[in-house]
Amino acid sequence: MSPEQLINNDQEYIEGLLHHTPAVIENIYQRFASKEKRFILQKSGHVKDAAHIFEEALMDIYYFARRHPLKVTDFEPFLQLLCKRIWEQQLERRGQRIPGLEAEELSTMSRDDIQDVEDVLKEGEKRRLAYHYYLTLSDECKELLRWSLTDGCLQEDIATETNIPVNELPGRRADCFRSLFRDIDIKLKANSLSEKDLLETDRFLSGQMSETERKAFSERLQGDALLTQQVKRFDAVRQLLAQKICNDTNRDELQHLLFTHRNAWYTLKDNSPIPIRNYVILTALIAAGMAILLYVSPWRKNIYRQFASTEMQIPDIDSLRLPEEAIVQFNHGHFNEAVLLLNKALIANPGNLYARYYRGVALIDQNQMESARQDLLTVFNNSSELRYEAAFYMALSYLREGRKQECLEWLLKIPSGAPNYLKVQKLIEELK
Repeated sequence: MSPEQLINNDQEYIEGLLHHTPAVIENIYQRFASKEKRFILQKSGHVKDAAHIFEEALMDIYYFARRHPLKVTDFEPFLQLLCKRIWEQQLERRGQRIPGLEAEELSTMSRDDIQDVEDVLKEGEKRRLAYHYYLTLSDECKELLRWSLTDGCLQEDIATETNIPVNELPGRRADCFRSLFRDIDIKLKANSLSEKDLLETDRFLSGQMSETERKAFSERLQGDALLTQQVKRFDAVRQLLAQKICNDTNRDELQHLLFTHRNAWYTLKDNSPIPIRNYVILTALIAAGMAILLYVSPWRKNIYRQFASTEMQIPDIDSLRLPEEAIVQFNHGHFNEAVLLLNKALIANPGNLYARYYRGVALIDQNQMESARQDLLTVFNNSSELRYEAAFYMALSYLREGRKQECLEWLLKIPSGAPNYLKVQKLIEELK
């Protein structure tokens, strides 16, 4: 049965994303991934750019459809236009531009679909901006905001998880939000809430006000249009950020499905011709090598590559400065060049745990396991944001060497609340 025959109407693509249905995700990649990859490659991008943009577009649709009703007339041009818009934004951030869309490219879409694309894009860009500046916060602030934005989390639970006394939570949380929104407001050229209003807005939205306080604040909102606008924007950013940073098994399941398709549809290939004689010899050698691997380590099933893919997505700002070229080299799989650039970044700032984490990941690919584990262990012991990602790659370093027990030991260090827990469980299942 062809991919088209699996789908009765285009709305099923939206439903499939919302319910992370494997057959629908497979259908989306079969029908649309190659087309979008060709577009990105033709417009100054690389294979990993294409994979990233395609996944971002699908996640933007997923996030938007969870918050708003979304009906599409024709999914293919909808997804195509969204990918183009996201790539345009990405290129603008790099100081590049691509020609605008031709009129005929929009002629096949309804006005409602075009407007929905712009709405999905607008919300997605706000989410990316909020997450970008979230990464610049201290580990303490990131942890505090993550728990504070988790639905149903009591103040006592937050205090326990963050080791911050309950009576200090409102002020500490307001300080973290102030740091976050200072940068966002500068970027968007928006009016910031005053310190007092920010504290009250956070307490109002978090349900921490008494009934009397809540009534008084609501009356203020009715008489102050500017404050109402600021509170709405504050709440919108909080909700968009929560989608990215709070525990969510449905989101994680969808991301894992996209992750498993990435290597199948967005691999770097050498298209240079191979003489037929050499091809036959090469095929025989590969077959022999695979037989040996399966004999020596049948449990591995070459799953290292399935789980090892990652991309460097770190903002180039003062507190986490990384050479732009290092990001480019890493994301293109040029790990030797990336390591050299990350070495320089760490000489300039030995405390940059993001540079150390990505250097550790790159060193695993180069089979420099001792150095890789030194970097990852440092990150594991010193970064709450990257702690469990570092643990996961420590496990992968042992997986690559065929050391199953050590791999499992590191995987079991990752708790159920960790953002990568679903991926951890998938790998544990593969190892059984």
